[in-house]
Amino acid sequence: MSSGIYVALSGAVANSQALDVVANNVANANTTGYKAERVNFAEALAGKGGAAARADSHFVKVAGTTSDPTPGIINTTDNPLDVAIEGEGYLAVGTAAGTRYTRAGQLRINNEGALTSADGNSVLDTNGKPILTPKSAASIEIASDGTVRADGKSIGQMKLSRLDPKKLQRAGANLFTGVEVPNPAGKPVTLIPNAYESANVSAVRGMVDLVRVSRTYDALHRMLETYKDLDDRAARSIGGTG
Repeated sequence: MSSGIYVALSGAVANSQALDVVANNVANANTTGYKAERVNFAEALAGKGGAAARADSHFVKVAGTTSDPTPGIINTTDNPLDVAIEGEGYLAVGTAAGTRYTRAGQLRINNEGALTSADGNSVLDTNGKPILTPKSAASIEIASDGTVRADGKSIGQMKLSRLDPKKLQRAGANLFTGVEVPNPAGKPVTLIPNAYESANVSAVRGMVDLVRVSRTYDALHRMLETYKDLDDRAARSIGGTG
């Protein structure tokens, strides 16, 4: 069997995975603070002695995905619970699986008075504890350094973290795991109050990517059919039935 069929197959599998990633990006184009995923392709060489292909055959594989750090558009609002992170950085939130990080800054106050993300995860303070607001508070304000005030009185400071981009892992549409790193001298993570960050996904670009990846997949599928037809003809010719 021609090694070309395995080259085309590897490309089709990789593009099928890429199609899933692109579709997920498009689906989250309106998700606050969402960071697009980008697929990383890599070349793989067939192992020596393999029955499937020659040792010098070149294949493609998905080497993983990375989050696009490009900031989204900052939208200003009149909501005092909306915050956008300026530059690099993440809010720390508590989940059932432990501490996670997010850039989704459309915050809420739940029935217990805890400051939460839109998904209901508690926003953590600098000590890793949930920030609780007095139920009697008439006003809540969030300063650029993450300090939360109820009726003008400080009730806690949000934990604003910078993460190692090489160890950043997606843990949901808007959540990440990662390793915290120190801020560069004089460059703390800060917030933009009364604002939130849109997803850095363009719906138009997403649709273009969907069309491009789909066409590549279709082309590779046609290659597979062509190679199969060539192998069938060769088999019939060698067997004397062609």
